[in-house]
Amino acid sequence: MDYLTLRELTYLIKSTIDSTLPDEYWVTAEVSQINCHLNSGHCYMELVEKQDNATAAKMRAIIWARDFRQISVNFRNLTGQELQAGMKILMLARVTYHEVHGLSLTIRDIDPRYTLGEMALKRKEIIERLTREGIIDRNRSLPLPPVLQNIAVISSATAAGYGDFINRLDNNPYGYKFSHKLFQSYVQGERAEESILNALKQCKRIRNSLDAVVIIRGGGSAFDLQCFDSYLLAKEISLFPLPVFTGIGHERDETVADRVANKRLITPTAVAEFLISRAKEFEDNIDTLRHQLIIRTNTLLDREKHALRSFAEGLSSHTKHYLTGISHRLRNNISFLHSHALTALRTPAINLKEYEGRLESAGAVVVRNNYQKLKDFTKILQVHPTHMLTMLSKTLEHFESTIKHLDPLNVLKRGYSITYLNGKALKDITTVKKADIIDTRLHDGTITSTVESIEEDKNG
Repeated sequence: MDYLTLRELTYLIKSTIDSTLPDEYWVTAEVSQINCHLNSGHCYMELVEKQDNATAAKMRAIIWARDFRQISVNFRNLTGQELQAGMKILMLARVTYHEVHGLSLTIRDIDPRYTLGEMALKRKEIIERLTREGIIDRNRSLPLPPVLQNIAVISSATAAGYGDFINRLDNNPYGYKFSHKLFQSYVQGERAEESILNALKQCKRIRNSLDAVVIIRGGGSAFDLQCFDSYLLAKEISLFPLPVFTGIGHERDETVADRVANKRLITPTAVAEFLISRAKEFEDNIDTLRHQLIIRTNTLLDREKHALRSFAEGLSSHTKHYLTGISHRLRNNISFLHSHALTALRTPAINLKEYEGRLESAGAVVVRNNYQKLKDFTKILQVHPTHMLTMLSKTLEHFESTIKHLDPLNVLKRGYSITYLNGKALKDITTVKKADIIDTRLHDGTITSTVESIEEDKNG
Protein backbone atom coordinates (compact mmCIF):
# COMPACT_ATOMS: atom_id res chain seq x y z
CA MET A 1 0.00 0.00 0.00
CA ASP A 2 1.32 3.39 -1.03
CA TYR A 3 1.18 6.23 1.49
CA LEU A 4 2.53 9.75 2.14
CA THR A 5 4.12 11.11 5.19
CA LEU A 6 2.58 14.21 6.76
CA ARG A 7 5.51 16.30 5.64
CA GLU A 8 5.06 14.99 2.07
CA LEU A 9 1.32 15.87 2.20
CA THR A 10 1.96 19.40 3.47
CA TYR A 11 4.58 19.84 0.75
CA LEU A 12 1.99 18.70 -1.82
CA ILE A 13 -0.54 21.17 -0.49
CA LYS A 14 2.02 23.97 -0.50
CA SER A 15 3.11 23.14 -4.07
CA THR A 16 -0.50 23.02 -5.23
CA ILE A 17 -1.34 26.38 -3.66
CA ASP A 18 1.83 28.01 -4.97
CA SER A 19 1.15 26.76 -8.47
CA THR A 20 -2.61 27.32 -8.44
CA LEU A 21 -2.77 30.70 -6.55
CA PRO A 22 0.53 32.34 -7.42
CA ASP A 23 -0.81 35.89 -7.63
CA GLU A 24 -1.83 38.52 -5.13
CA TYR A 25 -5.57 39.33 -4.71
CA TRP A 26 -7.58 42.29 -3.43
CA VAL A 27 -9.75 40.80 -0.66
CA THR A 28 -12.32 42.37 1.70
CA ALA A 29 -12.78 41.12 5.24
CA GLU A 30 -13.49 42.29 8.79
CA VAL A 31 -10.72 42.35 11.37
CA SER A 32 -11.95 40.30 14.31
CA GLN A 33 -8.63 40.22 16.21
CA ILE A 34 -5.31 42.08 15.82
CA ASN A 35 -2.01 41.67 17.61
CA CYS A 36 0.99 43.86 16.77
CA HIS A 37 4.32 42.63 18.22
CA LEU A 38 6.46 45.49 19.42
CA ASN A 39 9.69 43.47 19.35
CA SER A 40 9.42 41.90 15.91
CA GLY A 41 7.24 44.58 14.35
CA HIS A 42 5.00 41.95 12.72
CA CYS A 43 1.19 42.31 12.85
CA TYR A 44 -0.98 39.22 13.25
CA MET A 45 -4.73 39.31 12.47
CA GLU A 46 -7.74 37.07 12.42
CA LEU A 47 -10.09 37.89 9.54
CA VAL A 48 -13.77 36.96 9.26
CA GLU A 49 -16.72 37.46 6.93
CA LYS A 50 -20.17 37.53 8.44
CA GLN A 51 -23.54 36.83 6.96
CA ASP A 52 -26.68 37.49 9.01
CA ASN A 53 -24.46 37.96 12.09
CA ALA A 54 -22.99 34.48 11.62
CA THR A 55 -19.39 33.73 10.62
CA ALA A 56 -19.33 32.58 6.98
CA ALA A 57 -15.51 32.45 6.58
CA LYS A 58 -12.46 32.77 8.79
CA MET A 59 -8.68 32.93 8.19
CA ARG A 60 -5.44 34.07 9.80
CA ALA A 61 -3.34 36.85 8.27
CA ILE A 62 0.07 38.43 8.82
CA ILE A 63 1.69 41.69 7.83
CA TRP A 64 5.43 41.41 7.95
CA ALA A 65 7.29 44.18 9.70
CA ARG A 66 8.86 45.51 6.50
CA ASP A 67 5.36 46.16 5.07
CA PHE A 68 3.49 46.98 8.28
CA ARG A 69 5.50 50.11 9.00
CA GLN A 70 4.41 51.74 5.72
CA ILE A 71 0.86 50.33 5.80
CA SER A 72 0.15 51.61 9.34
CA VAL A 73 1.55 55.08 8.56
CA ASN A 74 -0.58 55.41 5.41
CA PHE A 75 -3.71 54.12 7.17
CA ARG A 76 -3.25 56.48 10.13
CA ASN A 77 -2.57 59.51 7.94
CA LEU A 78 -5.70 58.99 5.86
CA THR A 79 -8.20 57.80 8.49
CA GLY A 80 -6.71 59.38 11.62
CA GLN A 81 -7.00 56.01 13.34
CA GLU A 82 -4.89 52.93 13.97
CA LEU A 83 -5.93 49.57 12.56
CA GLN A 84 -8.21 47.87 15.08
CA ALA A 85 -10.72 45.10 15.52
CA GLY A 86 -14.15 45.71 14.05
CA MET A 87 -12.88 47.47 10.93
CA LYS A 88 -13.62 46.32 7.43
CA ILE A 89 -10.56 46.48 5.21
CA LEU A 90 -9.64 46.03 1.58
CA MET A 91 -6.24 44.32 1.44
CA LEU A 92 -3.82 43.17 -1.20
CA ALA A 93 -2.93 39.62 -0.04
CA ARG A 94 -1.35 36.40 -1.18
CA VAL A 95 -2.44 32.94 -0.10
CA THR A 96 0.37 31.10 1.66
CA TYR A 97 0.70 27.73 3.26
CA HIS A 98 3.31 26.80 5.85
CA GLU A 99 4.02 23.23 6.79
CA VAL A 100 3.81 24.05 10.51
CA HIS A 101 1.58 27.16 10.72
CA GLY A 102 -0.91 26.11 8.09
CA LEU A 103 -2.99 28.25 5.69
CA SER A 104 -2.94 32.07 6.02
CA LEU A 105 -2.89 35.32 4.11
CA THR A 106 0.15 37.51 3.75
CA ILE A 107 -1.03 41.11 3.49
CA ARG A 108 1.04 43.34 1.26
CA ASP A 109 -1.11 46.52 1.34
CA ILE A 110 -4.38 47.96 2.76
CA ASP A 111 -6.52 50.62 1.07
CA PRO A 112 -7.79 52.97 3.84
CA ARG A 113 -10.34 54.55 1.46
CA TYR A 114 -12.34 51.32 1.43
CA THR A 115 -12.62 51.33 5.20
CA LEU A 116 -13.86 54.91 5.13
CA GLY A 117 -16.30 53.97 2.37
CA GLU A 118 -17.65 51.07 4.39
CA MET A 119 -18.34 53.41 7.27
CA ALA A 120 -20.12 55.79 4.91
CA LEU A 121 -22.14 52.91 3.47
CA LYS A 122 -23.15 51.83 6.96
CA ARG A 123 -24.28 55.37 7.72
CA LYS A 124 -26.26 55.48 4.47
CA GLU A 125 -28.03 52.18 5.25
CA ILE A 126 -29.01 53.35 8.74
CA ILE A 127 -30.29 56.70 7.43
CA GLU A 128 -32.36 54.92 4.76
CA ARG A 129 -33.84 52.61 7.39
CA LEU A 130 -34.76 55.52 9.66
CA THR A 131 -36.29 57.26 6.66
CA ARG A 132 -38.42 54.23 5.80
CA GLU A 133 -39.62 54.11 9.42
CA GLY A 134 -40.63 57.77 9.16
CA ILE A 135 -38.69 58.94 12.25
CA ILE A 136 -35.51 60.43 10.83
CA ASP A 137 -36.71 64.05 11.24
CA ARG A 138 -38.80 63.51 14.37
CA ASN A 139 -36.39 65.22 16.77
CA ARG A 140 -35.63 68.00 14.29
CA SER A 141 -39.34 68.86 14.17
CA LEU A 142 -39.51 69.55 17.91
CA PRO A 143 -39.98 73.28 18.60
CA LEU A 144 -37.24 74.98 20.60
CA PRO A 145 -38.10 77.11 23.65
CA PRO A 146 -37.18 80.81 23.24
CA VAL A 147 -34.50 80.34 25.91
CA LEU A 148 -32.66 77.07 26.63
CA GLN A 149 -31.42 77.26 30.23
CA ASN A 150 -31.82 73.77 31.76
CA ILE A 151 -29.38 71.54 29.91
CA ALA A 152 -28.52 67.84 30.30
CA VAL A 153 -24.94 67.13 29.14
CA ILE A 154 -23.93 63.64 28.01
CA SER A 155 -20.14 63.42 27.94
CA SER A 156 -17.08 62.20 29.74
CA ALA A 157 -16.16 64.39 32.69
CA THR A 158 -12.49 64.16 31.71
CA ALA A 159 -13.06 65.08 28.07
CA ALA A 160 -11.46 68.37 27.02
CA GLY A 161 -14.56 69.22 25.03
CA TYR A 162 -16.72 69.03 28.15
CA GLY A 163 -14.45 71.48 29.95
CA ASP A 164 -14.55 73.87 26.99
CA PHE A 165 -18.34 73.66 26.87
CA ILE A 166 -18.85 74.39 30.59
CA ASN A 167 -16.27 77.17 30.63
CA ARG A 168 -17.84 78.92 27.65
CA LEU A 169 -21.37 78.51 28.98
CA ASP A 170 -20.64 79.70 32.52
CA ASN A 171 -18.38 82.60 31.47
CA ASN A 172 -20.48 84.02 28.64
CA PRO A 173 -20.01 87.77 28.07
CA TYR A 174 -23.67 88.59 28.80
CA GLY A 175 -23.83 87.09 32.28
CA TYR A 176 -26.62 84.63 31.40
CA LYS A 177 -27.19 81.86 33.94
CA PHE A 178 -27.50 78.30 32.67
CA SER A 179 -28.30 75.17 34.68
CA HIS A 180 -26.40 72.12 33.41
CA LYS A 181 -26.23 68.55 34.71
CA LEU A 182 -23.63 66.02 33.56
CA PHE A 183 -24.67 62.46 32.73
CA GLN A 184 -21.37 60.61 32.68
CA SER A 185 -20.81 58.47 29.58
CA TYR A 186 -18.15 56.98 27.34
CA VAL A 187 -18.00 58.81 24.02
CA GLN A 188 -15.74 56.42 22.08
CA GLY A 189 -14.84 52.76 22.07
CA GLU A 190 -16.88 49.58 22.28
CA ARG A 191 -18.79 50.64 25.42
CA ALA A 192 -19.75 54.09 24.13
CA GLU A 193 -23.04 53.15 22.42
CA GLU A 194 -24.51 51.39 25.44
CA SER A 195 -23.22 54.11 27.78
CA ILE A 196 -24.83 56.94 25.77
CA LEU A 197 -28.14 55.04 25.54
CA ASN A 198 -28.20 54.64 29.33
CA ALA A 199 -27.50 58.35 29.77
CA LEU A 200 -30.39 59.23 27.46
CA LYS A 201 -32.72 57.01 29.49
CA GLN A 202 -31.69 58.85 32.66
CA CYS A 203 -32.39 62.18 30.96
CA LYS A 204 -35.81 60.99 29.88
CA ARG A 205 -36.80 60.33 33.50
CA ILE A 206 -36.32 64.01 34.40
CA ARG A 207 -37.38 65.47 31.04
CA ASN A 208 -39.94 67.77 32.68
CA SER A 209 -37.12 69.74 34.32
CA LEU A 210 -34.98 69.98 31.14
CA ASP A 211 -35.06 72.16 28.03
CA ALA A 212 -32.62 70.16 25.88
CA VAL A 213 -29.98 67.40 25.86
CA VAL A 214 -26.42 67.97 24.60
CA ILE A 215 -24.08 65.16 23.46
CA ILE A 216 -20.49 66.37 23.23
CA ARG A 217 -16.94 65.06 22.96
CA GLY A 218 -13.57 66.59 22.24
CA GLY A 219 -12.89 65.59 18.65
CA GLY A 220 -10.94 62.63 17.29
CA SER A 221 -10.63 60.50 14.20
CA ALA A 222 -13.44 59.21 12.02
CA PHE A 223 -13.09 55.77 13.57
CA ASP A 224 -13.52 57.22 17.04
CA LEU A 225 -17.00 58.28 15.97
CA GLN A 226 -18.24 54.83 15.01
CA CYS A 227 -20.43 54.67 18.12
CA PHE A 228 -22.43 57.62 16.73
CA ASP A 229 -23.25 55.62 13.58
CA SER A 230 -25.41 53.20 15.55
CA TYR A 231 -28.99 52.49 14.52
CA LEU A 232 -30.17 52.02 18.12
CA LEU A 233 -28.59 55.29 19.25
CA ALA A 234 -29.94 57.16 16.23
CA LYS A 235 -33.46 55.81 16.83
CA GLU A 236 -33.34 56.81 20.49
CA ILE A 237 -32.29 60.35 19.56
CA SER A 238 -34.96 60.57 16.84
CA LEU A 239 -37.75 59.61 19.25
CA PHE A 240 -36.41 61.55 22.21
CA PRO A 241 -39.07 63.91 23.67
CA LEU A 242 -36.62 66.81 24.05
CA PRO A 243 -34.42 68.56 21.48
CA VAL A 244 -31.00 66.86 21.23
CA PHE A 245 -27.89 68.82 20.14
CA THR A 246 -24.63 67.19 19.07
CA GLY A 247 -21.16 68.66 19.24
CA ILE A 248 -18.82 65.74 18.77
CA GLY A 249 -15.88 67.65 17.38
CA HIS A 250 -15.73 66.30 13.83
CA GLU A 251 -16.18 68.70 10.92
CA ARG A 252 -15.59 66.54 7.84
CA ASP A 253 -18.16 63.76 8.22
CA GLU A 254 -21.71 63.86 9.54
CA THR A 255 -22.55 60.90 11.74
CA VAL A 256 -26.01 59.37 11.88
CA ALA A 257 -26.45 60.89 15.35
CA ASP A 258 -25.68 64.30 13.83
CA ARG A 259 -28.25 63.68 11.09
CA VAL A 260 -31.16 62.85 13.42
CA ALA A 261 -30.34 65.41 16.12
CA ASN A 262 -32.33 68.62 16.38
CA LYS A 263 -29.14 70.62 15.84
CA ARG A 264 -25.71 69.48 14.67
CA LEU A 265 -22.91 71.77 15.84
CA ILE A 266 -19.26 71.06 15.08
CA THR A 267 -17.66 71.40 18.51
CA PRO A 268 -18.75 71.55 22.17
CA THR A 269 -17.83 75.23 22.18
CA ALA A 270 -20.13 75.75 19.18
CA VAL A 271 -22.96 74.14 21.16
CA ALA A 272 -22.35 76.57 24.03
CA GLU A 273 -22.28 79.48 21.57
CA PHE A 274 -25.60 78.34 20.13
CA LEU A 275 -27.24 78.26 23.57
CA ILE A 276 -25.83 81.69 24.40
CA SER A 277 -26.92 83.11 21.03
CA ARG A 278 -30.49 81.85 21.62
CA ALA A 279 -30.61 83.71 24.94
CA LYS A 280 -29.09 86.82 23.34
CA GLU A 281 -31.56 86.66 20.46
CA PHE A 282 -34.43 86.44 22.95
CA GLU A 283 -33.07 89.42 24.89
CA ASP A 284 -32.60 91.39 21.65
CA ASN A 285 -36.17 90.60 20.64
CA ILE A 286 -37.40 91.85 24.01
CA ASP A 287 -35.33 95.03 23.60
CA THR A 288 -36.67 95.49 20.05
CA LEU A 289 -40.23 95.03 21.23
CA ARG A 290 -39.63 97.44 24.11
CA HIS A 291 -38.17 100.01 21.70
CA GLN A 292 -41.08 99.55 19.28
CA LEU A 293 -43.53 99.89 22.15
CA ILE A 294 -41.91 103.15 23.25
CA ILE A 295 -41.96 104.51 19.68
CA ARG A 296 -45.56 103.48 19.09
CA THR A 297 -46.63 104.85 22.47
CA ASN A 298 -44.95 108.20 21.80
CA THR A 299 -46.46 108.29 18.30
CA LEU A 300 -49.90 107.55 19.70
CA LEU A 301 -49.49 110.20 22.41
CA ASP A 302 -48.36 112.79 19.86
CA ARG A 303 -51.27 111.94 17.58
CA GLU A 304 -53.75 112.16 20.44
CA LYS A 305 -52.23 115.45 21.67
CA HIS A 306 -52.56 116.90 18.16
CA ALA A 307 -56.14 115.66 17.92
CA LEU A 308 -56.89 117.11 21.36
CA ARG A 309 -55.43 120.51 20.39
CA SER A 310 -57.41 120.50 17.13
CA PHE A 311 -60.54 119.60 19.04
CA ALA A 312 -59.91 122.34 21.62
CA GLU A 313 -59.31 124.91 18.91
CA GLY A 314 -62.43 123.81 17.06
CA LEU A 315 -64.44 123.85 20.29
CA SER A 316 -63.24 127.35 21.12
CA SER A 317 -64.09 128.60 17.63
CA HIS A 318 -67.52 126.99 17.65
CA THR A 319 -68.18 128.23 21.17
CA LYS A 320 -67.36 131.82 20.21
CA HIS A 321 -69.50 131.54 17.10
CA TYR A 322 -72.34 130.03 19.08
CA LEU A 323 -72.14 132.67 21.83
CA THR A 324 -72.04 135.46 19.23
CA GLY A 325 -75.20 134.08 17.63
CA ILE A 326 -76.91 133.70 21.00
CA SER A 327 -75.93 137.24 21.99
CA HIS A 328 -77.30 138.61 18.72
CA ARG A 329 -80.60 136.75 19.16
CA LEU A 330 -80.85 137.91 22.78
CA ARG A 331 -80.42 141.53 21.74
CA ASN A 332 -83.14 141.09 19.08
CA ASN A 333 -85.42 139.44 21.62
CA ILE A 334 -84.85 142.20 24.16
CA SER A 335 -85.64 144.86 21.55
CA PHE A 336 -88.74 142.93 20.50
CA LEU A 337 -89.89 142.49 24.10
CA HIS A 338 -89.29 146.15 24.84
CA SER A 339 -91.41 147.37 21.91
CA HIS A 340 -94.17 144.83 22.45
CA ALA A 341 -94.24 145.38 26.20
CA LEU A 342 -95.22 149.04 25.79
CA THR A 343 -97.97 148.06 23.38
CA ALA A 344 -99.12 145.29 25.71
CA LEU A 345 -99.24 147.65 28.70
CA ARG A 346 -101.21 150.32 26.86
CA THR A 347 -103.84 147.85 25.61
CA PRO A 348 -104.71 146.40 29.08
CA ALA A 349 -105.01 149.90 30.54
CA ILE A 350 -107.68 150.80 27.97
CA ASN A 351 -109.38 147.44 28.50
CA LEU A 352 -109.37 147.86 32.28
CA LYS A 353 -111.22 151.19 32.12
CA GLU A 354 -113.78 149.64 29.76
CA TYR A 355 -114.20 146.63 32.09
CA GLU A 356 -114.53 148.95 35.11
CA GLY A 357 -117.48 150.79 33.52
CA ARG A 358 -119.13 147.54 32.58
CA LEU A 359 -118.69 146.14 36.13
CA GLU A 360 -120.25 149.24 37.72
CA SER A 361 -123.42 149.08 35.60
CA ALA A 362 -123.68 145.29 35.92
CA GLY A 363 -123.23 145.52 39.68
CA ALA A 364 -126.08 147.99 40.06
CA VAL A 365 -128.39 145.70 38.09
CA VAL A 366 -127.43 142.69 40.22
CA VAL A 367 -127.98 144.60 43.45
CA ARG A 368 -131.39 145.80 42.35
CA ASN A 369 -132.45 142.31 41.23
CA ASN A 370 -131.39 140.60 44.44
CA TYR A 371 -132.49 143.27 46.96
CA GLN A 372 -136.19 142.19 46.90
CA LYS A 373 -135.22 138.51 47.18
CA LEU A 374 -133.12 139.30 50.21
CA LYS A 375 -136.04 141.10 51.92
CA ASP A 376 -138.39 138.11 51.27
CA PHE A 377 -135.80 135.64 52.60
CA THR A 378 -135.39 137.77 55.74
CA LYS A 379 -139.10 137.56 56.47
CA ILE A 380 -139.03 133.75 56.02
CA LEU A 381 -136.14 133.46 58.43
CA GLN A 382 -138.06 135.43 61.08
CA VAL A 383 -141.20 133.17 60.91
CA HIS A 384 -139.71 129.71 60.16
CA PRO A 385 -137.70 129.04 63.38
CA THR A 386 -140.81 129.53 65.65
CA HIS A 387 -142.84 127.16 63.52
CA MET A 388 -140.09 124.58 63.53
CA LEU A 389 -139.73 124.68 67.34
CA THR A 390 -143.45 124.10 67.82
CA MET A 391 -143.44 121.09 65.54
CA LEU A 392 -140.34 119.56 67.17
CA SER A 393 -141.86 120.06 70.69
CA LYS A 394 -144.95 118.09 69.75
CA THR A 395 -142.79 115.31 68.28
CA LEU A 396 -140.75 115.05 71.49
CA GLU A 397 -143.91 114.83 73.63
CA HIS A 398 -145.13 111.97 71.47
CA PHE A 399 -141.80 110.07 71.82
CA GLU A 400 -141.84 110.61 75.62
CA SER A 401 -145.39 109.15 75.95
CA THR A 402 -144.38 106.12 73.87
CA ILE A 403 -141.28 105.49 75.97
CA LYS A 404 -143.19 105.64 79.22
CA HIS A 405 -145.81 103.28 77.88
CA LEU A 406 -143.08 100.75 76.95
CA ASP A 407 -141.19 101.01 80.29
CA PRO A 408 -140.89 97.45 81.85
CA LEU A 409 -142.18 98.73 85.24
CA ASN A 410 -145.34 100.01 83.63
CA VAL A 411 -145.71 96.71 81.83
CA LEU A 412 -145.31 94.81 85.13
CA LYS A 413 -147.95 97.02 86.73
CA ARG A 414 -150.40 95.77 84.18
CA GLY A 415 -150.06 92.21 85.63
CA TYR A 416 -147.04 90.93 83.65
CA SER A 417 -143.90 89.31 85.19
CA ILE A 418 -140.33 88.35 84.06
CA THR A 419 -138.75 84.98 85.04
CA TYR A 420 -134.90 84.73 85.36
CA LEU A 421 -132.63 81.64 85.52
CA ASN A 422 -129.11 82.33 86.69
CA GLY A 423 -129.62 86.03 86.01
CA LYS A 424 -130.86 85.54 82.45
CA ALA A 425 -134.47 86.02 81.32
CA LEU A 426 -136.26 82.79 80.32
CA LYS A 427 -137.61 82.86 76.80
CA ASP A 428 -138.64 79.17 76.38
CA ILE A 429 -138.96 76.02 78.51
CA THR A 430 -136.05 74.25 76.83
CA THR A 431 -133.54 76.19 78.89
CA VAL A 432 -134.97 75.08 82.32
CA LYS A 433 -135.16 71.72 84.02
CA LYS A 434 -136.66 70.24 87.14
CA ALA A 435 -135.18 71.41 90.51
CA ASP A 436 -133.80 74.60 88.93
CA ILE A 437 -134.16 77.70 91.07
CA ILE A 438 -135.81 80.56 89.22
CA ASP A 439 -136.57 84.21 90.12
CA THR A 440 -139.90 85.85 89.14
CA ARG A 441 -139.85 89.68 88.96
CA LEU A 442 -143.11 91.57 89.64
CA HIS A 443 -143.60 95.35 89.63
CA ASP A 444 -143.23 95.50 93.39
CA GLY A 445 -140.71 92.66 94.14
CA THR A 446 -139.14 89.27 93.28
CA ILE A 447 -140.33 85.69 94.06
CA THR A 448 -137.77 82.81 94.22
CA SER A 449 -139.16 79.31 93.42
CA THR A 450 -138.00 75.76 92.69
CA VAL A 451 -139.17 74.05 89.51
CA GLU A 452 -141.14 70.91 90.29
CA SER A 453 -142.53 70.17 86.87
CA ILE A 454 -142.39 71.44 83.29
CA GLU A 455 -145.34 71.21 80.93
CA GLU A 456 -144.97 72.07 77.28
CA ASP A 457 -147.81 73.91 75.48
CA LYS A 458 -148.96 71.41 72.87
CA ASN A 459 -150.98 73.99 70.97
CA GLY A 460 -148.03 76.22 70.53
